[in-house]
Amino acid sequence: MAEEIIGNVYDIQKFSVHDGPGIRTTVFLKGCPLRCLWCHSPESQRFESDLAFMEMKCIGLEVCGLCVKACGQGAISAGEKKKSLTEDKEITVPVVDRARCVTCLKCAEACPSGALYDPKKPMTVEEVFTAAAKDKKYYDKSGGGVTVSGGEPMSQFPFTLALAKRCREAGITVALDTTGFAPTERFLEILPYVDLFLYDLKHMDSKSHRNLTGVPNDLILENARVLTKAGGRFQVRFPMIPKLNATPENIRATAEFCVEIQDGIDVVQLLPYHKFGATKYERLGIPYRLTNVEPPSDEFMQETLQLFQGMGLKAMIH
Repeated sequence: MAEEIIGNVYDIQKFSVHDGPGIRTTVFLKGCPLRCLWCHSPESQRFESDLAFMEMKCIGLEVCGLCVKACGQGAISAGEKKKSLTEDKEITVPVVDRARCVTCLKCAEACPSGALYDPKKPMTVEEVFTAAAKDKKYYDKSGGGVTVSGGEPMSQFPFTLALAKRCREAGITVALDTTGFAPTERFLEILPYVDLFLYDLKHMDSKSHRNLTGVPNDLILENARVLTKAGGRFQVRFPMIPKLNATPENIRATAEFCVEIQDGIDVVQLLPYHKFGATKYERLGIPYRLTNVEPPSDEFMQETLQLFQGMGLKAMIH
């Protein structure tokens, strides 16, 4: 049965107000074919399990140490002493040698506080739907619904399609947060069950797009054109990263493409770059590559907004 299809989820966020209209439940699926330099959710990238360490949850090796004992690779050892966030004392926190770690997750299984954990949570369609359907009264009152996000949800297409159908059957609207990088036929298959596409436009030059994300943009742009002609509705998202894609040439090219597909666009969201995801890279032991990039100024964002609006687009800074 479709309800028994398993998806790899890394988070379910209730009462979300940033992933589509109204009050929503956002289901984040793990795994993405892109590797955007500015990605604020590195735990969403790999399809496989990850070992993450949330230091603030650690109760200290002095009273625990089960992670050290559980690791058969010698990848976990005593690190620095740090002030406990829950008690008035110092504790010794573990450090993970990522070169030795084989992601067997035995340390996470042994960790009593959940400081060491795997973000990947296998769930059935029915399990996710049941969690989301509990808030249907809030969706109905606010014009909200369920948003399926990622990672890239189209990379788990059978699960995403089945969940969208299940929500539609229950009268719950669906938004699909996507990079657009998936076969066109899959987008056309899921279109009848998606009320709104939250659609990223990261760079209009295909070579630059590949350099910044790991994939070209030809399929992404073509899917946007095809979905527009087929009646799809869009909330276009333009992440603006200084030095990388927030250049005068790319900003104008992005606005011009939005004019091309304007019949399908409800709103264009201009997303200023931020560094809020940097701590997630620390948890996974991954270097954060944009340490020298700063968020764009308010003045710059306002000028960009005026450009988009001046071309007849409904746009907003988000």
